[in-house]
Amino acid sequence: MLLDTNALFLAATRGFPLRAEIGRLLPDAVPVVPSPVLGELDRLVERGEIGATLARALAARFPVVRGSGRGDGGVLEIAQRLGATVVTADGRFQARLVAAGVPVMVPRDRARLEFRPGATRRVPSPAPPGRALPTRARQLL
Repeated sequence: MLLDTNALFLAATRGFPLRAEIGRLLPDAVPVVPSPVLGELDRLVERGEIGATLARALAARFPVVRGSGRGDGGVLEIAQRLGATVVTADGRFQARLVAAGVPVMVPRDRARLEFRPGATRRVPSPAPPGRALPTRARQLL
């Protein structure tokens, strides 16, 4: 279970019950913070972003998982590598994760998370028995 920057902000600044909601939806999940999220939080703290210090302090309470890259791309890479779910409130990032097949947990209101499974990629089925594959398909095989 990967925690995104904005999920940590939500919990730190608005009292969102992040741990309780993760436990309600996935009782055996272990929340971790991806290293790209720590980097982003550190940059926000340096810029004096309101709430960043609280979010960074909250992040320090969770184990860290290392990954390359920065920001959303780094989190996506780690999620795919580990087969992990991501908790995020970023609508654009949610769509990107789901399209990439990564399940997400998103805030539904002030105190609840909602689970959204990642999209499954459709694999073309082989031709039914007794029917020949089109010429182009035979060439690809």
